[in-house]
Amino acid sequence: MRDCVAAIDALLARDEVTEELFSQYVGLNERFHALLIEFADSPVLARQLKRALNLPFASPNAFVRVQAELPEARMVMTVAQDHHRCVVRAIENREGARAEAIMREHARLAMRNLEFALRNQRTRHMVPGSVLIKSRAGAAAMM
Repeated sequence: MRDCVAAIDALLARDEVTEELFSQYVGLNERFHALLIEFADSPVLARQLKRALNLPFASPNAFVRVQAELPEARMVMTVAQDHHRCVVRAIENREGARAEAIMREHARLAMRNLEFALRNQRTRHMVPGSVLIKSRAGAAAMM
């Protein structure tokens, strides 16, 4: 896990956020999360996460193109990476409740990232399935 965190740190040290950077980030991010599941050694957790990743908007790969276009991209990746570091530290210190709380916040960050993408008119159409979501402006216009 430390090696994966270090590899993500190396990516984030780059100056420019590009689609290529995000593609590499997504691969390393998937590896990090796979290691978390592996280390947890919980079939229940593995099953639940597999189910969640099959939901619309839940796959990390779904947002690669969108994230590269968002003005908030660097901030989201920086905060997510800090979560990764903190959860590794919590696991090393055998602080299970802290690790869980960090990963819950990590999931909330993913939700904020989706909100950023849907709010941005330049990127909204790039979110898979976004046509299924009514915008507040569109809903207000219908009233």
